[in-house]
Amino acid sequence: MVEIQGHRGVLASHHGNTIAGFVEALRLGVDAIEVDIWLTADGQLALRHDAVIDGLDIRMTALRQSGVEMHPATTTEIRGERRTPTLEELLALLRFAAAPSVVLDIEVKNDGTPWGQYGEAVISSLVRVLSAHEHEQSLRVRSFDPRIIRAMAGLLPRIPMVALSRKVTEPSSALYPYEPAALIEAALASGANAVAPEYGILSAALVAKARTARLAVYPWTLVTAEEISEAVRLGVEGVCVNDVEMARETLAGLGHKLPEPKSINLPMLGVGDGKEVESR
Repeated sequence: MVEIQGHRGVLASHHGNTIAGFVEALRLGVDAIEVDIWLTADGQLALRHDAVIDGLDIRMTALRQSGVEMHPATTTEIRGERRTPTLEELLALLRFAAAPSVVLDIEVKNDGTPWGQYGEAVISSLVRVLSAHEHEQSLRVRSFDPRIIRAMAGLLPRIPMVALSRKVTEPSSALYPYEPAALIEAALASGANAVAPEYGILSAALVAKARTARLAVYPWTLVTAEEISEAVRLGVEGVCVNDVEMARETLAGLGHKLPEPKSINLPMLGVGDGKEVESR
């Protein structure tokens, strides 16, 4: 079975990191939901990809001031959502949906912020929340920053950690390397259980080295059926995708078992229709 990870929910049809997008991912059927977190000025773990929207830095503002992430590729209306949702709200949604086996895959963002000023604070807040939920919800933590994975692995050893990697022109100690051997070595050194390479650096050599090191491989973000098929051929354990429906159709065509849809309805936000999606 190849894990289907809904990138920020269902980015192909809904704005990212929104309750509506998470409900749609559950309704369609995913193994995991990938989200991004930032720590707000008032100590909330907010779900959003970009730190700055409309000139406001989420790290410097209160949660109530944090606008919803709007992805230009979708025309879905935000409707009742006016601010960034929180990690705890998504955990509550997963409880409401009776979806403890759906992995909440949390990317910890730390772009451009001094470690002592922000990194330690976001780790402390995340550990507090996850330690209260690790026995009731499937969880995973990912980051491009080895310092975050190393700290989280030490504090929450039962939660799987993922080393994110992308090709960069200027290597940094705050980023995992992207060359296969170096990435695997750095992932192991930081306590990661898996690597998540950008699709452009996914290769047979990387998958082979990861398998030898007993690390899972979760490439991101796969946008076509051909990319998913190629990743499966290489032997990855999961795929992070924008289009969950397309991923389900592709994997079903390859003979893979699919995750069960979750019937869920939130009339106040106009999301979910209470209808179950037929599993393939």
